[in-house]
This record gives sequence, structure tokens and C-alpha cells, in this order.
Amino acid sequence: MRSSKSSYLRLLAVAYVSLLPLAPGAPASVSAADDPLGAAVEAARKTHDEKQLQSLKGQLEQSIVQNPNDAGIYLDLARVHEYFLDVYEMRKDKKAAGEAVDKAIDVAQRSIQLNDKSADAHSLLADLYGRKISLGNPMFAGPKFGPKVKEENAKAMALDDKNPRVWASLGRQYLMIQWRAQARHFRAG
Repeated sequence: MRSSKSSYLRLLAVAYVSLLPLAPGAPASVSAADDPLGAAVEAARKTHDEKQLQSLKGQLEQSIVQNPNDAGIYLDLARVHEYFLDVYEMRKDKKAAGEAVDKAIDVAQRSIQLNDKSADAHSLLADLYGRKISLGNPMFAGPKFGPKVKEENAKAMALDDKNPRVWASLGRQYLMIQWRAQARHFRAG
């Protein structure tokens, strides 16, 4: 009885941590506080307006042409692609969602190539790998991307263990593990 109660409490704690970025007081990304495009990315997160996202994507791509070595711009662009992923998932368009997650992963990896000390970038990449698992067949995608989720979250935690985005991503990782374990339990029983 005690182990099920502690598992339940652990699950509640993980759920709380995973919802932390949605809280109004949660800090925005560093770039969102520093420049208007970053603030627009944060606004796009809240609205998921496709026209706004398209406009923002174009502006960020133009910024990349002007500043090809700015990791923060790539990170913002990866987030925009992640928000497109949300829009496509809401529409139940798996093909477009798959393309969006692939683009987001590519851009997040480029951001990390330019600045491998960004906990936010590693955390975002971990989340994107997790989303890749949920979009595909988990039986095949899980073994391929699951270790990548764990690795990127470990890197993010090592870089900034006080960052709420890092903790939220780690919480989502544990939540996915818990769901898979419960699914196995129900199938076996």
C-alpha cells in the first residue's frame, strides 16, 4: 500500500513540475526578455495563431540570414516550429506535425552547435525528442529517441539545475516513463 501511495505522490509532483511553464509567473526565455522577437515568440506560445507563427518564422529566418551565428535566434525558431507542432496536433494532422517536429529538432540542434552551454536549448531538444516518440510508433521510436531525451535532460540539468524549463522537461520525461510503465502493467494484468 505504501509503495502505491508514494508512486501516486511522485506522479503528482511530476505533473506539477511539468505544468510549471504554463504558470503565469514562470520566467520566459532569456531572449524573450531581451528583444522584441523573443517577446513575440512568447506571445505566439500563448495564442498558437498560425498567421502570427508564419510571420514570426519569416522574421526569425531573416534574422538568421543577418546573424547566422546567433544561437538564440535558432532557439526561438525551434520554439516556433514546436508551436506549429501544437497547432498541427490540435488539427490531428500527423503528417504536418511530424514535419514540424523534424524541423524543430534540426533547428534546436543547430542552436546547440552554436552554443552547447544553453540549458534551454538542451531542454527543448529533449522535449522535441519526446514529442517525436509520441508522434510515431512508440514501440520503435521509444528505443531510438528515449535515450536521447534522457541525455539532453541530463545535459540541461548539469548546465542549470535552477532553470524551471529544465525541471519541467525532466518532469515530462518521468511522466512519459510512468505512463509507459502503467500501460505495461494494464496490458499484463
